[in-house]
Amino acid sequence: MSIPYVVRKKADLSSGERKELWYGVPSKMQQRGGVKNKELAVRMAKMTGFHRGQIEGILSELVESIQDLLSSGHSVTIEGLGTFQTALTSQGYELPELVTPGKVSISRVYFVANSKFSKELKKTKCTRIPFKYYMPESMLTKNMKKADRELEQTEYDIEEPEMDEEVQE
Repeated sequence: MSIPYVVRKKADLSSGERKELWYGVPSKMQQRGGVKNKELAVRMAKMTGFHRGQIEGILSELVESIQDLLSSGHSVTIEGLGTFQTALTSQGYELPELVTPGKVSISRVYFVANSKFSKELKKTKCTRIPFKYYMPESMLTKNMKKADRELEQTEYDIEEPEMDEEVQE
């Protein structure tokens, strides 16, 4: 498995001066919203033997249970996956008794991945989507076209005929 990416030009200001460099970024070709509960449940059903409907029900209840526990001030750790937590905020006050419940709120809900989970996921290779699929023909340089051909040869293990060879019909 690999994660597809595209190449985009971005401004780099780290040296103090503006410099445009090329970066690998997530592909916009990915389906919006990602994998939904039903697709995840189908995948899990194939791997576990549980029925898809049971898994969908568990996933739905999982969301409600996590929300309920976070609302009660708990963090929630799913072993092997990570921890869901909340952060609180309020304005600053001169006297502690002025920091009342109505003035404190949840500023964000966040997820911290399990370190082993992150470490394993970071081993995933990334694959560039050929330039020709997202850049106008007028922007494609000779080297970009060559890189696309090399990528396709590697991906499909195709041997390119030498330029001297005549192709017989």
